[in-house]
Amino acid sequence: MANGAERRRRFGAGAGLTAVLFAAAAGPALADEVPPALTQVAPELAEDVCVPPSEEVVNQELWTENALGLPRARSASSGAGVTVAVVGTGVDDSSAALSGAVDGAGEDCTGFGTFLAGIVAARPQPDSGLVGVAPGARVLAVPVTDDWGGTDADAVAEGITDAVGDGADVVLVGVAIPVGSSALEKAVDTAVQEDVLVVAPSMALVQRDAYAAVPATRSDVLGVAGTGTDGVPLVPAPPGGGVSAPDLTAPGQSVLSLAPGGDGHAVGEGDAVAAAFVAGVAAQLRSDDPELSAAQTAERLVMSAYPDAEGGAGFLDPVGALTRNLGPRSGDGAEAESFALDLPREPHRGAVMAVVGGTALLVTICAVGAAAARRLRSKAEAGAKAGAGVAPRARSVL
Repeated sequence: MANGAERRRRFGAGAGLTAVLFAAAAGPALADEVPPALTQVAPELAEDVCVPPSEEVVNQELWTENALGLPRARSASSGAGVTVAVVGTGVDDSSAALSGAVDGAGEDCTGFGTFLAGIVAARPQPDSGLVGVAPGARVLAVPVTDDWGGTDADAVAEGITDAVGDGADVVLVGVAIPVGSSALEKAVDTAVQEDVLVVAPSMALVQRDAYAAVPATRSDVLGVAGTGTDGVPLVPAPPGGGVSAPDLTAPGQSVLSLAPGGDGHAVGEGDAVAAAFVAGVAAQLRSDDPELSAAQTAERLVMSAYPDAEGGAGFLDPVGALTRNLGPRSGDGAEAESFALDLPREPHRGAVMAVVGGTALLVTICAVGAAAARRLRSKAEAGAKAGAGVAPRARSVL
């Protein structure tokens, strides 16, 4: 199997830079007290120059902790014994939060893969409000981009194949690309055959236009859409139909995680960021119940999600996925029983500095977290009235 350096050289020489603009380009210079913004693609980087380390560390509780009920979920499962592959720009493990937790760590020029790895599995640190969804999980770094974050379907396919071969239980596709290939189809087929769950961003942005991202268009891949702090999807589906709906939504805006090159923090957004939260919860589930297959894990994630009042993809509920009785598993010849909603408590007060689209914002938990919780409640109540206990409408993941 090709290592990260070989894959980077092969992709750079063979295909050149594919500028898949996953998130908005960085804006004006940021104030010293604001964590920098990271994106998958950073074409403004000069040759042999990577994103500099961040000197900012946020020590308040993050809004995503309360919006997702992560402290309660982590008390049920830490993700121990599960390996999550981050197929993306690479993972830099120089942060103490990832020290000893990453296989295949190395250079991450744009920092985006490191950011996703932090969401999945950052270990708690003194004076830091950041803790990964599954801090007991291991991370497998699988670089598939050039130094600017560009990639294509064949490179992603090779990364997925390597991740499966190296023992990953969950594969997080950390890049959003709009065009597939036969090699990518075969790689996902292999993952499915080997009982590896593939989680991927639902949409890709190319010069501000939205396209369905691969391989999330497949029914056996868990496609995830990012939502803003108000619970509204960041990227609406393009008009005209023909695009598979995402299976789940999760936070995709004003999200804080690790920056490369040290212990500093950064912010990011987009569907790949949301997919990292889902991959982390998948690790919790497969750790809590090692007998769960990849398909059963996906089923629990989708069925336990907070239903969307408009009938779209449900919002990720880690506590529900880990604790609700969903009845017999698929394949047992019986219908799954309905489940009771377990609504979150009002969020605690706290604050987090964030950057959205290059603009510095101070996002407070008491405003953002409460708004997100209220929206989740209204969606859950509407869904319960429409059909008590009925799972949110989403395309099949089995």
